[in-house]
Amino acid sequence: MKKLFLSLMLVMAGISVFAQCNYNEVEEPNVSSTTVMLTPGGGYMARDGRNLTLDGRELSDAEVRELVGAENYETYLGAKKQITTGRVFTGVFIGTVAATAVCLITGIANEDPDLVYLGYIPALAADVACPLMCIFKGIGKGRMNWVAEEYNKQSKSSVSYNVSPSVMRCNASPEQANLGLGLTFSLNF
Repeated sequence: MKKLFLSLMLVMAGISVFAQCNYNEVEEPNVSSTTVMLTPGGGYMARDGRNLTLDGRELSDAEVRELVGAENYETYLGAKKQITTGRVFTGVFIGTVAATAVCLITGIANEDPDLVYLGYIPALAADVACPLMCIFKGIGKGRMNWVAEEYNKQSKSSVSYNVSPSVMRCNASPEQANLGLGLTFSLNF
């Protein structure tokens, strides 16, 4: 209820500021914004490939260990190994499919049945590599997503705010263009 009330107050304050002039456009100057975390552990963690990101920034293994804790870090390392193993099986699958295609096409073109039968060996390897690829990558990605979700559940109680400068044009009349300086303030719960 407090979050809803605070959000409504901020929206109403924003509406009253812009009601005093005709709003045309907002220009963002090249000034970096400042984000301050009120409690540790804020931000949104997500999986990006075989790594985790926090608000779009890729995290190192040491940062992940610090953020998620020892038990979830072990799950993260296991998931990372599973995704890597899945990628290896992807390469094996692609290579064996290519070898099968080469053997079959060459055997058919040269009318050599032995070469066609030889093409079945990499085809069998591809049949084994495909499910292993899917299993390892699927389980690894699921475990990595679980680590990110657990972090996001724990950090829901954090509050952060972002303050950045802004420039806006307010026209009191069509002939007159006034520039105003201000601050953009946003709260993240």
